[in-house]
Amino acid sequence: MQNAKAIFVTGATGNQGGAVTRNLAEQGFAVKALTRNPASPQAQYLKKLNVKIIKGDLDDPGTFGDQLNGVDAIFSVQAYVNGAEKEKKQGIGLADLAKEKGIGHFLYSSVVGADAHTGIPHWESKFVIENHIRQIDLPYTILRPSSFYENFLIPQVKSRLLKGKLVIPNDKNKVQQFMSTEDIGRISVTIFNDPVKYTGKTITMATEQMDMQQVAGTFSEVWGKEIKYQKLPMFITRLFLGKDLYKMFKWINENDAIFLKDLDAFKKEYPGMLSLKDWIKQFFK
Repeated sequence: MQNAKAIFVTGATGNQGGAVTRNLAEQGFAVKALTRNPASPQAQYLKKLNVKIIKGDLDDPGTFGDQLNGVDAIFSVQAYVNGAEKEKKQGIGLADLAKEKGIGHFLYSSVVGADAHTGIPHWESKFVIENHIRQIDLPYTILRPSSFYENFLIPQVKSRLLKGKLVIPNDKNKVQQFMSTEDIGRISVTIFNDPVKYTGKTITMATEQMDMQQVAGTFSEVWGKEIKYQKLPMFITRLFLGKDLYKMFKWINENDAIFLKDLDAFKKEYPGMLSLKDWIKQFFK
Protein backbone atom coordinates (compact mmCIF):
# COMPACT_ATOMS: atom_id res chain seq x y z
CA MET A 1 0.00 0.00 0.00
CA GLN A 2 1.33 3.46 -0.91
CA ASN A 3 0.93 6.50 1.30
CA ALA A 4 -2.66 6.80 2.47
CA LYS A 5 -4.40 9.79 0.95
CA ALA A 6 -8.03 9.63 2.09
CA ILE A 7 -8.61 9.09 5.81
CA PHE A 8 -11.85 8.53 7.72
CA VAL A 9 -11.65 9.81 11.31
CA THR A 10 -14.04 9.01 14.15
CA GLY A 11 -14.43 11.19 17.23
CA ALA A 12 -13.47 14.12 15.01
CA THR A 13 -14.83 16.80 17.34
CA GLY A 14 -13.20 15.27 20.43
CA ASN A 15 -9.67 15.65 21.72
CA GLN A 16 -7.98 12.74 19.94
CA GLY A 17 -10.02 12.70 16.74
CA GLY A 18 -9.86 16.47 16.52
CA ALA A 19 -6.06 16.47 16.79
CA VAL A 20 -5.77 13.73 14.18
CA THR A 21 -8.14 15.53 11.81
CA ARG A 22 -6.35 18.87 12.12
CA ASN A 23 -2.90 17.40 11.64
CA LEU A 24 -3.95 15.31 8.64
CA ALA A 25 -5.68 18.28 7.00
CA GLU A 26 -2.63 20.48 7.54
CA GLN A 27 -0.47 17.85 5.83
CA GLY A 28 -2.69 17.71 2.74
CA PHE A 29 -4.65 14.52 3.39
CA ALA A 30 -8.27 14.29 2.26
CA VAL A 31 -10.13 13.81 5.53
CA LYS A 32 -13.67 12.64 6.20
CA ALA A 33 -14.59 13.50 9.78
CA LEU A 34 -17.44 11.67 11.50
CA THR A 35 -19.59 13.60 13.96
CA ARG A 36 -23.11 13.40 15.30
CA ASN A 37 -23.45 17.17 15.19
CA PRO A 38 -22.09 18.88 12.05
CA ALA A 39 -23.34 22.24 13.36
CA SER A 40 -21.05 22.20 16.39
CA PRO A 41 -18.31 24.86 16.59
CA GLN A 42 -15.66 22.13 16.45
CA ALA A 43 -17.12 20.66 13.26
CA GLN A 44 -17.44 24.08 11.66
CA TYR A 45 -13.80 24.81 12.46
CA LEU A 46 -12.73 21.55 10.78
CA LYS A 47 -14.85 22.42 7.76
CA LYS A 48 -12.77 25.57 7.30
CA LEU A 49 -9.71 23.30 6.98
CA ASN A 50 -11.37 21.65 3.92
CA VAL A 51 -12.34 18.60 5.97
CA LYS A 52 -15.46 16.81 4.75
CA ILE A 53 -17.87 16.63 7.69
CA ILE A 54 -19.88 13.41 7.81
CA LYS A 55 -23.00 13.27 9.94
CA GLY A 56 -23.29 9.84 11.46
CA ASP A 57 -23.33 7.71 14.59
CA LEU A 58 -21.03 4.80 15.45
CA ASP A 59 -24.06 3.07 16.96
CA ASP A 60 -25.55 2.90 13.44
CA PRO A 61 -22.97 2.07 10.73
CA GLY A 62 -25.67 2.58 8.13
CA THR A 63 -25.41 6.34 8.75
CA PHE A 64 -21.85 6.50 7.39
CA GLY A 65 -20.96 3.17 5.76
CA ASP A 66 -21.06 4.49 2.19
CA GLN A 67 -18.56 7.19 3.16
CA LEU A 68 -15.89 4.50 3.55
CA ASN A 69 -15.92 3.82 -0.19
CA GLY A 70 -12.64 5.03 -1.65
CA VAL A 71 -11.07 5.59 1.77
CA ASP A 72 -7.47 4.43 2.23
CA ALA A 73 -7.37 4.28 6.03
CA ILE A 74 -9.36 4.83 9.23
CA PHE A 75 -8.53 6.40 12.57
CA SER A 76 -10.75 4.73 15.17
CA VAL A 77 -11.41 5.99 18.68
CA GLN A 78 -14.48 5.46 20.86
CA ALA A 79 -15.70 7.17 24.02
CA TYR A 80 -16.29 5.04 27.11
CA VAL A 81 -18.64 7.44 28.87
CA ASN A 82 -21.75 5.53 27.82
CA GLY A 83 -20.43 2.21 29.07
CA ALA A 84 -17.98 -0.50 28.09
CA GLU A 85 -20.52 -2.58 26.19
CA LYS A 86 -21.43 0.27 23.86
CA GLU A 87 -17.75 1.08 23.37
CA LYS A 88 -16.98 -2.52 22.40
CA LYS A 89 -19.93 -2.66 20.02
CA GLN A 90 -18.86 0.54 18.29
CA GLY A 91 -15.19 -0.42 18.02
CA ILE A 92 -15.83 -3.96 16.80
CA GLY A 93 -18.54 -2.80 14.40
CA LEU A 94 -16.25 -0.23 12.78
CA ALA A 95 -13.43 -2.78 12.45
CA ASP A 96 -15.79 -5.26 10.80
CA LEU A 97 -17.00 -2.59 8.39
CA ALA A 98 -13.41 -1.67 7.54
CA LYS A 99 -12.68 -5.31 6.77
CA GLU A 100 -15.80 -5.55 4.62
CA LYS A 101 -14.84 -2.41 2.68
CA GLY A 102 -11.25 -3.52 2.15
CA ILE A 103 -9.73 -0.58 4.00
CA GLY A 104 -5.95 -0.62 3.62
CA HIS A 105 -5.00 0.47 7.14
CA PHE A 106 -6.83 0.69 10.46
CA LEU A 107 -5.31 2.85 13.20
CA TYR A 108 -6.96 2.19 16.55
CA SER A 109 -6.40 4.30 19.67
CA SER A 110 -6.55 2.12 22.78
CA VAL A 111 -4.99 2.86 26.19
CA VAL A 112 -1.84 2.00 28.14
CA GLY A 113 -2.36 -1.10 30.24
CA ALA A 114 -5.09 -2.49 28.01
CA ASP A 115 -3.48 -5.93 28.26
CA ALA A 116 -2.56 -5.72 31.96
CA HIS A 117 -5.75 -7.40 33.26
CA THR A 118 -6.45 -4.48 35.57
CA GLY A 119 -10.20 -4.99 35.86
CA ILE A 120 -10.72 -1.36 34.84
CA PRO A 121 -13.78 -1.55 32.56
CA HIS A 122 -12.75 1.06 29.99
CA TRP A 123 -9.24 -0.47 29.73
CA GLU A 124 -10.53 -4.04 29.42
CA SER A 125 -13.04 -3.00 26.73
CA LYS A 126 -10.26 -1.59 24.58
CA PHE A 127 -8.31 -4.84 24.84
CA VAL A 128 -11.37 -6.71 23.57
CA ILE A 129 -11.48 -4.36 20.56
CA GLU A 130 -7.72 -4.76 20.02
CA ASN A 131 -8.00 -8.54 19.93
CA HIS A 132 -10.93 -8.44 17.54
CA ILE A 133 -8.95 -6.22 15.15
CA ARG A 134 -6.08 -8.71 15.21
CA GLN A 135 -8.36 -11.73 14.74
CA ILE A 136 -10.09 -10.50 11.58
CA ASP A 137 -6.78 -10.04 9.74
CA LEU A 138 -7.24 -6.31 9.24
CA PRO A 139 -4.05 -4.33 8.47
CA TYR A 140 -3.72 -2.39 11.71
CA THR A 141 -1.64 -0.26 14.03
CA ILE A 142 -2.67 0.09 17.67
CA LEU A 143 -1.78 3.10 19.79
CA ARG A 144 -1.71 2.82 23.57
CA PRO A 145 -1.52 6.40 24.85
CA SER A 146 -0.89 7.29 28.48
CA SER A 147 -2.92 9.78 30.50
CA PHE A 148 -3.63 12.98 28.61
CA TYR A 149 -2.64 16.49 29.67
CA GLU A 150 -6.08 17.45 28.37
CA ASN A 151 -7.58 15.86 31.48
CA PHE A 152 -6.40 18.99 33.30
CA LEU A 153 -8.92 20.89 31.17
CA ILE A 154 -11.89 18.95 32.58
CA PRO A 155 -14.02 21.79 34.00
CA GLN A 156 -13.87 20.72 37.64
CA VAL A 157 -10.09 20.20 37.48
CA LYS A 158 -9.46 23.38 35.52
CA SER A 159 -11.52 25.61 37.81
CA ARG A 160 -9.62 24.40 40.88
CA LEU A 161 -6.27 24.84 39.12
CA LEU A 162 -7.14 28.43 38.33
CA LYS A 163 -7.86 28.90 42.04
CA GLY A 164 -4.47 27.48 42.97
CA LYS A 165 -5.15 23.78 43.66
CA LEU A 166 -4.54 20.59 41.70
CA VAL A 167 -7.16 18.21 43.10
CA ILE A 168 -6.65 14.66 41.80
CA PRO A 169 -7.40 11.14 43.21
CA ASN A 170 -3.78 10.05 42.68
CA ASP A 171 -1.52 9.62 45.70
CA LYS A 172 0.93 12.54 45.82
CA ASN A 173 4.02 10.39 45.20
CA LYS A 174 2.46 8.10 42.59
CA VAL A 175 4.45 8.47 39.39
CA GLN A 176 2.38 8.37 36.23
CA GLN A 177 3.04 8.93 32.53
CA PHE A 178 1.42 11.66 30.45
CA MET A 179 1.17 13.02 26.92
CA SER A 180 -0.89 15.41 24.82
CA THR A 181 -3.63 14.38 22.40
CA GLU A 182 -1.96 16.81 19.99
CA ASP A 183 0.86 14.28 19.66
CA ILE A 184 -1.67 11.56 18.82
CA GLY A 185 -2.41 13.71 15.78
CA ARG A 186 1.22 14.17 14.85
CA ILE A 187 2.14 10.50 15.24
CA SER A 188 -0.95 9.44 13.30
CA VAL A 189 0.30 11.51 10.36
CA THR A 190 3.64 9.68 10.58
CA ILE A 191 1.88 6.31 10.54
CA PHE A 192 -0.46 7.18 7.67
CA ASN A 193 2.52 8.45 5.67
CA ASP A 194 4.22 5.04 5.97
CA PRO A 195 1.53 2.46 6.81
CA VAL A 196 3.59 -0.57 5.79
CA LYS A 197 6.29 0.29 8.34
CA TYR A 198 3.75 0.38 11.18
CA THR A 199 1.38 -2.44 10.16
CA GLY A 200 0.94 -4.98 12.93
CA LYS A 201 2.59 -2.80 15.58
CA THR A 202 1.26 -1.85 19.00
CA ILE A 203 2.82 1.40 20.21
CA THR A 204 2.81 2.41 23.88
CA MET A 205 3.05 6.19 24.13
CA ALA A 206 4.10 8.79 26.71
CA THR A 207 6.05 12.04 26.92
CA GLU A 208 6.33 12.91 30.62
CA GLN A 209 6.78 10.86 33.79
CA MET A 210 6.02 12.61 37.09
CA ASP A 211 3.99 12.51 40.28
CA MET A 212 1.20 14.94 41.13
CA GLN A 213 3.44 17.19 43.21
CA GLN A 214 5.71 17.58 40.17
CA VAL A 215 2.67 18.29 37.98
CA ALA A 216 1.56 21.01 40.40
CA GLY A 217 5.11 22.35 40.44
CA THR A 218 5.12 22.59 36.64
CA PHE A 219 1.90 24.60 36.64
CA SER A 220 3.42 26.81 39.38
CA GLU A 221 6.54 27.42 37.28
CA VAL A 222 4.64 28.30 34.09
CA TRP A 223 2.07 30.52 35.81
CA GLY A 224 4.44 32.16 38.26
CA LYS A 225 2.22 31.38 41.24
CA GLU A 226 1.96 28.50 43.68
CA ILE A 227 -0.31 25.62 42.71
CA LYS A 228 -0.80 23.23 45.61
CA TYR A 229 -1.53 19.53 45.21
CA GLN A 230 -4.51 18.11 47.12
CA LYS A 231 -5.63 14.50 46.94
CA LEU A 232 -9.31 13.92 46.21
CA PRO A 233 -10.50 11.33 48.76
CA MET A 234 -11.40 7.99 47.20
CA PHE A 235 -14.94 7.94 48.61
CA ILE A 236 -15.53 11.31 46.91
CA THR A 237 -14.00 9.89 43.72
CA ARG A 238 -16.44 6.97 43.84
CA LEU A 239 -19.40 9.21 44.60
CA PHE A 240 -18.83 11.87 41.93
CA LEU A 241 -16.68 10.23 39.26
CA GLY A 242 -18.36 6.81 39.24
CA LYS A 243 -17.29 3.20 39.65
CA ASP A 244 -15.22 2.97 36.46
CA LEU A 245 -12.91 5.90 37.23
CA TYR A 246 -12.78 4.93 40.90
CA LYS A 247 -11.43 1.52 39.87
CA MET A 248 -8.88 3.17 37.59
CA PHE A 249 -7.48 5.56 40.19
CA LYS A 250 -7.46 2.83 42.84
CA TRP A 251 -5.51 0.52 40.53
CA ILE A 252 -3.04 3.26 39.58
CA ASN A 253 -2.43 4.11 43.24
CA GLU A 254 -1.79 0.47 44.15
CA ASN A 255 0.24 -0.73 41.14
CA ASP A 256 3.12 0.12 38.84
CA ALA A 257 1.54 2.52 36.36
CA ILE A 258 4.69 2.99 34.25
CA PHE A 259 3.89 1.08 31.06
CA LEU A 260 6.44 2.70 28.75
CA LYS A 261 9.69 1.53 30.32
CA ASP A 262 12.09 3.35 27.97
CA LEU A 263 10.64 6.84 27.73
CA ASP A 264 13.81 8.36 26.31
CA ALA A 265 13.94 5.87 23.41
CA PHE A 266 10.34 6.61 22.52
CA LYS A 267 10.94 10.38 22.51
CA LYS A 268 14.01 9.85 20.33
CA GLU A 269 11.97 7.85 17.83
CA TYR A 270 9.18 10.47 17.83
CA PRO A 271 10.92 13.83 18.34
CA GLY A 272 9.05 17.02 19.10
CA MET A 273 6.57 15.58 21.60
CA LEU A 274 5.04 18.25 23.84
CA SER A 275 6.31 18.56 27.38
CA LEU A 276 3.75 19.42 30.04
CA LYS A 277 5.37 22.85 30.39
CA ASP A 278 5.01 23.62 26.68
CA TRP A 279 1.49 22.20 26.58
CA ILE A 280 0.36 24.49 29.42
CA LYS A 281 1.78 27.48 27.57
CA GLN A 282 0.09 26.55 24.28
CA PHE A 283 -3.21 24.94 25.18
CA PHE A 284 -4.29 25.80 28.71
CA LYS A 285 -6.62 28.75 28.09
